[in-house]
Formats: sequence, C-alpha cells, structure tokens
Amino acid sequence: MDPLSQGLFGSTLAASFCNKKNVKKAIVCGFVGGISPDLDILIKSSTDPLLAVDFHRHFTHSLIFSPIGGFFVSLFLFLFLKKKISYNQIYLYSFLGYLSHGFLDACTSYGTVLFWPFSDIRVGLNIISIIDPVFTGFLFIFVLTTLLRNSSNLTIRIGLIVSISHLIFNFIKHQQVKNYVKKIASDRNHKIERLYLKPTIGNNFLWRSIYQNNNTYFINAIYYPLFGTPQYKVGSKVEVIDKKTVFPQISANSTQRKDIMRFAYFSQNYIYLHPYINNFIADLRYSSLPYTDNSLWGIEINFDEPDKHVLFKNIRNFNSKVYSEFWNMLKGDLN
Repeated sequence: MDPLSQGLFGSTLAASFCNKKNVKKAIVCGFVGGISPDLDILIKSSTDPLLAVDFHRHFTHSLIFSPIGGFFVSLFLFLFLKKKISYNQIYLYSFLGYLSHGFLDACTSYGTVLFWPFSDIRVGLNIISIIDPVFTGFLFIFVLTTLLRNSSNLTIRIGLIVSISHLIFNFIKHQQVKNYVKKIASDRNHKIERLYLKPTIGNNFLWRSIYQNNNTYFINAIYYPLFGTPQYKVGSKVEVIDKKTVFPQISANSTQRKDIMRFAYFSQNYIYLHPYINNFIADLRYSSLPYTDNSLWGIEINFDEPDKHVLFKNIRNFNSKVYSEFWNMLKGDLN
C-alpha cells in the first residue's frame, strides 16, 4: 500500500505492544519500520529493466526477513533514541512495524513474496486497493488521537482492531463479488478456469474482474455497493497467450524469452498481446478503467536483439475522459 498507510499500520501494531510511557516512541519506531521494506525500490539495473520488477515486494517483504529488516531499522533509530529508550524496546517496535508491511501488501494486488525463501509464490489477496482512504483514515485518526491526548495504548489497540476488521470486511466483500462473477459466467455458459478480482483504487465497491474460459480472458467491471443491487459492465475479450511459445521466433534459451518468463511470473501469468502496440506483452491485471484492456505497463520485444533484455515500459494513459468515466462508475453509472 501507499507509504502513509504502511507507516500508520506499523505504528498501530508496534504501539499495541508497549506501555503508556513508550507509546510515542513505539509509534515512531513502528512507522519507520513500516515503510522500510519499500527501500527495495533502490534495487535497479541500467541494463536489465526487469530487475526492479523482480525485487519489488520480494525478500525485503518476506516474513522470515522481518527480524533482519527490523534489526537494521533499530540500529538506525538507536542513534536518535538511545537516551530515551532501551535498544531491546527499539528493536521490538521496529520489528513489529517491519513485519506489518509484508502482511498489508499481501492483502493488495501485485503480489508479495511473503514466504521467501521457502516459496516464490507471489501472494496477492486482492481485498484492498493500494490506496484506501477509509482504511488509512481509521489508522490516522487513532494514531493522531493517541499522540494528541497522550493516551495509553488502549486507544491505538482499538485502532488496530478497527483496521483489521476493515480488512476482514473487504475479504467478505471479495467473496461476494467472486460469487457474483461466477453467476455471470454461468449465465454465459462459461466455465471459469482462472479468476482474478481486485478492487479499483480508493474504494471497495467497484472491481475489475478477469476470468479465463478456454483460450479467452473475459474482462468485466463489477459494481457491488454496500446497499443496493450489484451490476456489471461487459468489457474486453482478450486471447490467452503462452509465455513459452508466444513469438516463436524467439528461442527458448534467449535473454528475451527468459525475460518473457520473468514478466509472466511477475504478472501472475495474466499476460496478453497489447491490441494497440506492436510486439508488446502487457499485464492484464491493471488498466485505466476496470473493463478495458488498456494495460498500465508491459514489455517490448525486440526481434533483432534476442539476447538483449526487453524494455519495461509504463503506458499509463489517464486523461480527463478516463477520470470522468471512472468517477461516474464509482457512482454506479456503468452505462
């Protein structure tokens, strides 16, 4: 999620395990620990654009690395807090903040290698957007109240319970949307072979749905309000491609074939040929609008240089028309 949410969630978890005397210090340690795993954005290569994709939400976000990450964070914070609190306490609060990050990211989409090095599965529960003002708002209110009132950690523990309850509610909502999509597919006489659902940014009632039937992905926008009747908008249909055979002129041992495999892993195998860009494999999970096939990023293949790394490109195409339509869809207008 966004750094503010990660920091606040880390603060909330850390301060829930301290006494009243150390609440403010725990909030600081938890906040720094909560944002630190995203330092993986510094892992880059000028010759291999996919290196940054490979390592974002990778080992720095795993559960087993959390004690190590918390250790480095605590060493940094000890320089500033050593006269106010013991190192053991700094480490505990930093570790809890650090630990919270991977868990929260795994609740979003994109995929988080939560169980590295024992598994390379990218966990993505898809129950909350990377920006959720309700979730962040709850955390902010309880952390700020604790700081301003100099209260005990009871207040912030209530905030932790409320924030986790929000995630549980979103999990239930995900199941409701999933069942709704299954009904849509059934009405079409489709058999769902794979299904991908995620809430659109900033809310939990407008969702992007992708399911595979035979060799086709069917994309739909799903509007599922808290009250009222759910509805959907029929979206694009996209042909499924095989990461091992797409562009057969590229050999299996070439760098570009290996890069296609890497990008497919990152995209949880939801890849397709972009309809408007030649020789471009895109990530179907993300789009400017929840029912379209206008991806936000992908890789460009160069047939003339098969042993040179592919180019990773952002192709975000947001404009006033997109924003206007998205806002109307949030209000339940899917026509």
